[in-house]
Amino acid sequence: MNMKWIKRYWVILFVIIVYTFLLYKYFTHFNAGFSNENADWGTFGDFLGGALSPLIGIISIILTYNIINNQTLESKQTEFINMFQILFDSISEKEALIERKGRPNLIGKKALFRINKDIESVYKSEKKNNPTSNNIELFEKSFWSVYDDIKGSSSPYMKVMHNCLKAIDKHCLDERKETYSSLLRAQLHPDELIFIFYNAIASNDFKDFKSRIEKYSLLKDIDGYKLPQELKELYNPSAFKED
Repeated sequence: MNMKWIKRYWVILFVIIVYTFLLYKYFTHFNAGFSNENADWGTFGDFLGGALSPLIGIISIILTYNIINNQTLESKQTEFINMFQILFDSISEKEALIERKGRPNLIGKKALFRINKDIESVYKSEKKNNPTSNNIELFEKSFWSVYDDIKGSSSPYMKVMHNCLKAIDKHCLDERKETYSSLLRAQLHPDELIFIFYNAIASNDFKDFKSRIEKYSLLKDIDGYKLPQELKELYNPSAFKED
């Protein structure tokens, strides 16, 4: 049941309890029950009105506040939906800007596929040539060497991805966050997810992006892909599997 309806039921129940209590106290204290005198009933009406008017006023204020608060939340949610829709619709546009120069020149998903392979190849080569070096440092060196080759053409795409997760995390209603993060995840091709996987651990500057990936299990759909285990261990397991 919706929480706001539960709160309203509690308010109604509280009013009923108070009314019942007042009736009980009045009829047990005065005249030992019902009276046949009109004056007694007039006094009883004055009693109820005087006792319950402040209570009804307070409840009215509470309900009015709840209505205004709910309207504010709905207004903010509408703003979030509009913002998220703009970001979500621009994902394909930004992906099309990604370019890998070479023979042949590649753009979009084809470029991402080749970029991922380049990162993997350079990283394996670095590990082979420097077997005693730190894997994290080797990966960062490998990633940025490939990133330089693509002239940062993936930067607009990654900013949109991060802003999508940031919008969900900061502006979406809690009960709807999973819905929107699942929608975003369903939009992404495995090659996009693999590039996101590499990107989020390429620098400490991306730790907020990485934490949101983990929080919303964005990499869930690539859990079965053969990615370097030592790199997967840089993530919280929640990045690959929902709690």
